[in-house]
Amino acid sequence: MMKLTTPARVVVLLTAIVVLTVLLLVNTVGASGVATTDGPVEYGTHLVVAGDTLWDIAADSTTPGEDVRRVVFEIQRLNDLEGSVILPGQVLRVPIPG
Repeated sequence: MMKLTTPARVVVLLTAIVVLTVLLLVNTVGASGVATTDGPVEYGTHLVVAGDTLWDIAADSTTPGEDVRRVVFEIQRLNDLEGSVILPGQVLRVPIPG
């Protein structure tokens, strides 16, 4: 077994602290992109027609610079959708781009 000297222990400890800090920052930044909004969100409806996809509907409800995936998830949540299957004639609640 290798015995660590005091300077080596300090290096190992500081490396562990830096790695944990970076992981916490990455986790915080990733979570904030999904969970936050800039203010109150208004909602409208969309009547699904043949050829519509959830992605296309979400893209129409996405503001410039916003992640379409977040809007897809929001539409799924608002309409209790378990996947991405939508049917013509279905009325979906969608966020109105601000």
